[in-house]
Amino acid sequence: MIMMKKTYYISLNPSSMDAVSEMKVPESGYQYEIQATEEEMEALQDLLTVTQAHDVDERNLLTFRHFDDRYAIADRNEYQEGLSNVFKALYELGTPETKQAIEEIHLNE
Repeated sequence: MIMMKKTYYISLNPSSMDAVSEMKVPESGYQYEIQATEEEMEALQDLLTVTQAHDVDERNLLTFRHFDDRYAIADRNEYQEGLSNVFKALYELGTPETKQAIEEIHLNE
């Protein structure tokens, strides 16, 4: 069975990073256009949700851990790794325009 790819638009706004749309939403800022099967989209959605959840994790917001360099560095590295994985997935699934935009900001490596 051939899996059909659909077009999706992803905005990496931190407050709604896991919001994915099947149509362009002008008010949401820059959106990355991708072509993905349902399975690929589910995997990307999981990655977006985990990355956003880490960014707004209560442990990171409501404690003094961020004043401790050990936690702050580990936390930034963990979030950056998640965001890097998001950009890799967007690049792999992206349209030529999306790939070019990611290449221009050097996030496809």
